[in-house]
Amino acid sequence: MKQAFQAFSVLILLVLASFGSDARGAGRESWLQETGFGLMFHYEAFRNHTPESYNRAIESFDVSKFAEAVEGTGAGHVIFVVGQHWGRYCTPNSVYEKLLGVENGVWTSRRDLIMEIGKELVKRDVRLILYRTARAPMRHYKVIKAMGDTLPSINGKPVGPNVNPMSHPRKVKGFRRSENQAPNPTFLKNWGDVCGEWSKRYGKLVSGWWFDGYKTEMKDAYEHLKKEPHNIDTWVAAVLSGNPEAELAFNAGAHPILSLCTNGKLCPHQTFTSGENHDFNQKTKKGKGKALTPQNFPAPQGVVWHLLLPVSKGWGTGEKTRFDLDTLKDRVDLINAEGGAVTLDVPIASDGAIPVGVLHVLQELGKHSKKLKDGVRSF
Repeated sequence: MKQAFQAFSVLILLVLASFGSDARGAGRESWLQETGFGLMFHYEAFRNHTPESYNRAIESFDVSKFAEAVEGTGAGHVIFVVGQHWGRYCTPNSVYEKLLGVENGVWTSRRDLIMEIGKELVKRDVRLILYRTARAPMRHYKVIKAMGDTLPSINGKPVGPNVNPMSHPRKVKGFRRSENQAPNPTFLKNWGDVCGEWSKRYGKLVSGWWFDGYKTEMKDAYEHLKKEPHNIDTWVAAVLSGNPEAELAFNAGAHPILSLCTNGKLCPHQTFTSGENHDFNQKTKKGKGKALTPQNFPAPQGVVWHLLLPVSKGWGTGEKTRFDLDTLKDRVDLINAEGGAVTLDVPIASDGAIPVGVLHVLQELGKHSKKLKDGVRSF
């Protein structure tokens, strides 16, 4: 039965692809274009936790207070980081646990934080997007190997656990990380099973997926992998198994050409741009370039234009905003008026609290956005 369902899901994706690369989004506007702006949270993404400290952090998370704070900003969507390159996830996943050969609570949390957040946000009419890596977490060789992903290599030869999998070719000559090589069918099968478990569990509580580390090597491997029984199409089918209408973004790096897909989609199934950047303007050798807007950097046909940037000191860090309120108003208004969406990355504590200095500015931005939605301009 499971195999039949997977085959059917893949067939649907292939049929859509046969009608054109933007078929899934044709003839409909995305809810992303109606949310005003959203917030992203790199929850515990950059901390090297032990299983015990990770579970303590997650148990301290006040979901109701967090959801109330989000609602108070007027944000229409949230991108929440389930886990990044440290390999720990703030939700259980039996497939991931089995592949690693561990019990729940070691690499995954005992508490299903995502389910609780999803239920609280839907009450407040806030959409939830999950952040995931497109490849196996890179900081641990044993995790890469357990997921069956392509191993780090030096001059094309796989290297073992004694070489840091996060190395760089400038320091280790000839080195290539896993994500800078093509994925293989075994990994895509495993990663599809991991993502599919979450997708089916959360269903329509999750309105989108934002995949990091979908590098150009993965893009270039797409056609070749289609010959395999497990490929990028089957992985995406698993991702969409709980909610076929979920929006999908794939990210290759913080540069307008890649993050805003000005040279075309990174993945045929992409429905909105990842948008990763660090400012509201293009970065050039001379300083600031053109404003990052849908008109200046058009997205491919059928793909919603979306910009993502940290509102504070950096990704997941800081105590106050880098931008004054008027700048945030002007940028969000212009991008919305041109049919684009904006997400502001926001610092967050282990218990789910947002720094007061950031929260107050976002609350004022929300009041302004509400006035615009109600048809009353405040300037």
